[in-house]
Amino acid sequence: MKTKTFKLEVDGVEKEFLVRSPTLENQREAQKVYNQAFTDAIKSKSVVRAKLDDLLEDQGLWNDEKQAKFTELQKDLLDGEKRLAKGGFSLNEAKDLAIKMKSIRDEIRDLISVRTSLDNHSAEGQADNSRFNYLVSVCLVYNDTKQPVYKNMEEYLNSSTEKVAIMGAQNLANMLYGLDNDYESNLPENKFLKKFKFIDEKLRLVDKKGRLIDREGRLIDESGRFIDEEGNFVDKFGNKVDKDGEYLVDSQPFLDENGNPIILDEEKPKDDKVEPSVPTESPVVQEAQPVSASTEQTVSTT
Repeated sequence: MKTKTFKLEVDGVEKEFLVRSPTLENQREAQKVYNQAFTDAIKSKSVVRAKLDDLLEDQGLWNDEKQAKFTELQKDLLDGEKRLAKGGFSLNEAKDLAIKMKSIRDEIRDLISVRTSLDNHSAEGQADNSRFNYLVSVCLVYNDTKQPVYKNMEEYLNSSTEKVAIMGAQNLANMLYGLDNDYESNLPENKFLKKFKFIDEKLRLVDKKGRLIDREGRLIDESGRFIDEEGNFVDKFGNKVDKDGEYLVDSQPFLDENGNPIILDEEKPKDDKVEPSVPTESPVVQEAQPVSASTEQTVSTT
């Protein structure tokens, strides 16, 4: 019986898990799950694979032109693989060819993405997925106790985005379908690029100094943003920008028809408002009035 073990930290504790190949009883139960899922899909009017091409053509999602393009891309990819294997031309030219092959694979994936998606939603596709999910739920166990990690398929599906479930599904798929966890690393173009240090361990393009670059050779950071030699953000043409992508330039006002700067109200400097002072009333002082001669005479006679 084939088995595969892996370790993961769960709730702060490292645990070892084991994926075993399905028993005969597991396969029988999985077929029942397949049959039920297929029946449910047919009842819900899901398309069968035999009618998939007709549906794609009716919906304008696939035609002779796309099929011809698909065939052409596959041929270009195979020709590239043969040329890389043979060698005998410049390293720089071989590097360009390998990078072009990566682009061709991306284009093929994009071209058939609709077909792949519809196939997964076909009656057979839904049934295949249900069968596989059941097998993961019974074949993924704790290595020490050999007890299943999940009580049933429903519990597995509810946990399918967790690392344990993902690793369990990957390892079982490798065992059942001959898949490879290092599939991308083992592609001919990536093996070549890695051999001559044009990519890093994560298959990301790097320059001679080991710095991340895009397919055009421009420096990028870990998140894929363009940077300059000092690590400052720039656009794809090397113009400096801030973290929000805004250009770092000395902004100047626009001009009116007479060549005068146009200053918007919100751009005008705001003057400090000075409250008018209120004068304080001072006491009224009456001036002494001069005494006339006649008045003096009156006083004296009295």
